Amino acid sequence: MRRLFLFIAFAFAVTASCQCKKLPVPDKAFLKSTENSNQVEIDYFTKYIGSASKLKVIRNSYGDTTKPCEMEQRFKNGIVYHETCSDSGSDVKITFPSYCKEEIVKFVDWFFLNEFSIWNKSKTTYSPIEDGDAGCYLEIKQDKSKHYFLEYYCGC
Repeated sequence: MRRLFLFIAFAFAVTASCQCKKLPVPDKAFLKSTENSNQVEIDYFTKYIGSASKLKVIRNSYGDTTKPCEMEQRFKNGIVYHETCSDSGSDVKITFPSYCKEEIVKFVDWFFLNEFSIWNKSKTTYSPIEDGDAGCYLEIKQDKSKHYFLEYYCGC
């Protein structure tokens, strides 16, 4: 009876771990074409996941009312991209419901990997080697519903 229980528990754990969606791997041509893009995430999600809504501008910049300062876009599979500007850069939150942490790590590696930044041991934080340096500071977190999201700041 105990073996049956352990088998069922193991089977449930394997099934639960397999329920994570996989992010499509971007092709080399896409990665090359977006090297200098300031909206690589939106381009990626639009091409590989599909939009569920248009980009919604929540508010414009105070100094330039034609430049968006806070925006949000929803994509298929429940992914939500939210960006807010600040004086020295931008804050971004991308919600990845139904995706595993490992998929978000891959996403960070595809678009942010560079020789000046490093992952921490648990692969939850990716930031410049020298703390306080200019660059992107990324953190993978989980909300109360156990959905993963990526928060990051890029700037000086």
